[in-house]
Amino acid sequence: MKLVVEERISVDEGQFGSGTNSPCSTSSPQMFTAKCKAAAAATSEAADLALREINGRQGFTTLDSVARKLQDAVRTYGTLGCATSPTAADTRKACLEPAAVIAQGFPDLRSGANLGLAGKY
Repeated sequence: MKLVVEERISVDEGQFGSGTNSPCSTSSPQMFTAKCKAAAAATSEAADLALREINGRQGFTTLDSVARKLQDAVRTYGTLGCATSPTAADTRKACLEPAAVIAQGFPDLRSGANLGLAGKY
């Protein structure tokens, strides 16, 4: 499980970055663009992979929670139309939280996997 998930995370993180280096970082000028939308899609796919890999396995509560939170953030980002550079201030503000979750997605998935493997759930 660790190798499959880590490989996916590493490839996507190399392409899109994470944290403040992510196009979805709330300080990034790309947060309201297709670049963040692509990073969000990659993050969602990595979360999906993690959930498939841990399906039925005990001890991965944190990874399960992180992956589901990421999926929700990606859905919210898409539903709000954040990648289309919305002009309404309330919409732009609503985009900040899901974008921040997405930006931190790869490190959070990695940490969740590591905690599970270490028996720390």
